[in-house]
Amino acid sequence: MNSSENPLDRVIQETVHLQGGVDLVGNPRQSLALPAEPIIALFDVSDDGAALIESGATVERQVAIWVEGRFEADARRLLSHALPPRQGLWWALLSLMEAHRQKPYPAKVLTAILAVRDFILNPTDARRRACKDLAEEAGSTTPGGVIGYAAFLSGGSMAPADCPPVLPLPHLCGRLCGVSVYLASVHFNPAKYKDHLRHFIDIGLQVARDEIPVPGAALATETAHVEKLEVEVERVILQAEARRL
Repeated sequence: MNSSENPLDRVIQETVHLQGGVDLVGNPRQSLALPAEPIIALFDVSDDGAALIESGATVERQVAIWVEGRFEADARRLLSHALPPRQGLWWALLSLMEAHRQKPYPAKVLTAILAVRDFILNPTDARRRACKDLAEEAGSTTPGGVIGYAAFLSGGSMAPADCPPVLPLPHLCGRLCGVSVYLASVHFNPAKYKDHLRHFIDIGLQVARDEIPVPGAALATETAHVEKLEVEVERVILQAEARRL
């Protein structure tokens, strides 16, 4: 592969032309009640984790089984693929911002992450495309690059705005949200990443139960939403950290 080639280009090129779009909002509570097995088919499961797949289990039940068995990676993949795109991005954002508090990211990486924050609040096509541009500047394999591409692939066309639409496969956003959560878990103390990952999975479950909801439209004003969302993110992170103590 050419060193200048984007690692995600092959994934993008392999997508098909689809009619319609991806449901960005969805209902996070319903995601936990979905049958787990069809979603598990979307990703690779560890051999030991596969032995613990329970026939007929819901997403919530299967996540619990894997967390109890210490197969956090499988639980993370399942939850990230099950959540609607906006909630998946919110989970990934909260995880990365908590990791940033522990060990700050470089400026370009943080800029890409904050662009996703703005997109979550006000998901316009212009903001979605800006997430991709800033992801490329940050580096596509960095935390900012991965979550930026997740936002870009959350719905809408991957082609230039003046070209016929080329829509992403619906599971790509969730897959990259899961990778973002993983990158958060290894960022500031890799030796304890499984403990961090269990904590982030707990946050993801709270997002899925709407206990940590995506901030509502009342925050999405051009003049005030960034400052208010910063306060909201800070509040959620501090509460999550307090629960771990």
